[in-house]
Amino acid sequence: MELQWKFTFVFSRSQKLDKLAKLTSSTLDDLLSLLYLPPKSQVPNKDNHEYDFFGALLNRSIIRPHYPKVCPKCLAESGYSLRIWDCSLVTTCPIHECALLDSCPDCKRRIKCVRNKLCVCFCGCDWREINSTLLPEEQLTVSRRIYQLCGVIPEEQSLTENETPLQNLGLRDFIRVIVFVAGLFGKLAWATGRPSRSIKLQNKELHTLFTKAHKVFESWPLNFHQFLRVQSKGKKRLNPHNGELDTALKREFGSFYERLYEDLREPQFDFMREAFAEFLTNRLTLRSELRTMPDVTSDGSDSYISIALARRLLKITHRVMSDLINAGEIDFVIRNEGTALRYLIRLSDVEHVKDSFEHCISSRTLAKQFGVCCGVIHELAKAGYLKTKSRRTTDGYHTRKFDADAAENLLKALSQLPTASQNSPLHVKSIRR
Repeated sequence: MELQWKFTFVFSRSQKLDKLAKLTSSTLDDLLSLLYLPPKSQVPNKDNHEYDFFGALLNRSIIRPHYPKVCPKCLAESGYSLRIWDCSLVTTCPIHECALLDSCPDCKRRIKCVRNKLCVCFCGCDWREINSTLLPEEQLTVSRRIYQLCGVIPEEQSLTENETPLQNLGLRDFIRVIVFVAGLFGKLAWATGRPSRSIKLQNKELHTLFTKAHKVFESWPLNFHQFLRVQSKGKKRLNPHNGELDTALKREFGSFYERLYEDLREPQFDFMREAFAEFLTNRLTLRSELRTMPDVTSDGSDSYISIALARRLLKITHRVMSDLINAGEIDFVIRNEGTALRYLIRLSDVEHVKDSFEHCISSRTLAKQFGVCCGVIHELAKAGYLKTKSRRTTDGYHTRKFDADAAENLLKALSQLPTASQNSPLHVKSIRR
């Protein structure tokens, strides 16, 4: 009864293994080394469904001895079934560069975990005689990396152009990232330890999902950014002119955003969050109408402040701040800070805009300098002779001022004209014509 399809005995310290050890002339330690045991520090009576797999604690839904797979060439060479095949992410044999079988090619039935012969199906098909098709290298990447992390095959010297950020992850974290992304492509069990609810997809389907998931991290971060474009829900675009990102990102990216900052909150996964922040910053930058930034020198150590603080300094509304950003007068960045994203504004740009607006001239003052009424000043501004600095303030007052340099240049142009009444209203109107 211990050998039931769930294979529950391999996930616990069974007291009956001593009898099996005597029957097979093995030691109890030899049999215990084949089990997937929970950590010794696990809290009693708390089922967290994590078990030791080659030194890494993996969720039980990832370890599937009840859905066995075999490599025909490995069986022909050694006559052994390997423990590493119990990992659902191991879908190929990187040694023989072929796919693992989880169903018999003749009878099409799934391979049973309890069977009379290791290498021969109930229908009589000898799997050792099957000619396996060689797979391209890109389809071996996930299984090869797990083989390396488990110490089954040696590590290889990675070429710079083929390196991915996944190379820096251990076995547990590598598997978590691949399953996380693969789960967004297809229906995969996540954080569930019950065997009856574990992944029931066949090896071929899992192979397609895990291979596709790994490609997201190749050519980093270009493929990842393309993946984010697909994850984005088109009509619900991010428009954080009010600086509140969380709600907008949940609407647009759904479970990807929530799980990235909840399930993968550890610092070793920051590379994904930083690339996500870079993607959002680039996209908002491209959406800006004009990106001609003010002439403010930068040594790369610029200070950034929250959008709320920037608004208080300028005393403007959300919409005006958005207009300033789109016009390129204020630069911004979306940064990953711990387990949260923040929309930040460059302080030097805020100070520049504030200084520029404080030195602007009101229409009444400018009208006195020109010797005209305010209506003429507004007509000059409409014709493009004067640069308007118009800001909707937080109290609803619409402040309209004019750029001091533009006004001075216009006055100089008027003074150089050959007329006796350069400051008369009629002369100003003639300039507009």
